[in-house]
Amino acid sequence: MNKYFPILKNWFGYSAVITLLCGIIYIVAQQNFRMSANDPQYQMAEDAANALNNGADPKSLINSAAPVEISQSLSPYLVIYSTSGNMAASGAMLDGHALAIPKGVIDYVDKNGKDAASWQPQPGVRQAMVGIRAKNYIAFTGRSLRKVEERIATLGEQVLFGWVMSIVAMLVVVFLQEAAAKRWERELLTS
Repeated sequence: MNKYFPILKNWFGYSAVITLLCGIIYIVAQQNFRMSANDPQYQMAEDAANALNNGADPKSLINSAAPVEISQSLSPYLVIYSTSGNMAASGAMLDGHALAIPKGVIDYVDKNGKDAASWQPQPGVRQAMVGIRAKNYIAFTGRSLRKVEERIATLGEQVLFGWVMSIVAMLVVVFLQEAAAKRWERELLTS
């Protein structure tokens, strides 16, 4: 074991750096995926809030097509509540019922002006939601996180593969480096 101690000692330090870098890469890319999942909702919510501030009827802002069934669709949607918590218009459903935003969320957005969060109204239905307050209303927009979460899972697999390959490659490099150092030491002693 003693002859491998210098190899493992050097390899451990390099492995710690590789692990840290892989962790940073994963966290930065994962957060980028998740934060960009809100981009369409911000645009929709801001447009709806501006229209409401300019006197638009909430029902006129909802797509005339059938409401989005959020448990099955990837489509973005818009739901408008009054600041008192009553639904004014809805372009989304969950299990065939109008999408009900929790009162605490409505109150929070009313007080703070806007919010963006992940919401899971039932198991397996995760949504990227944005709410923006307008005059007497709050425009909530959302869309499924399913594809984003699939990308994040793939990212995790890719980073894990890169981490394993880097750790193994570093072990080989450190082993070869140690073998070369011993060879040079022997050559210096014999010359």
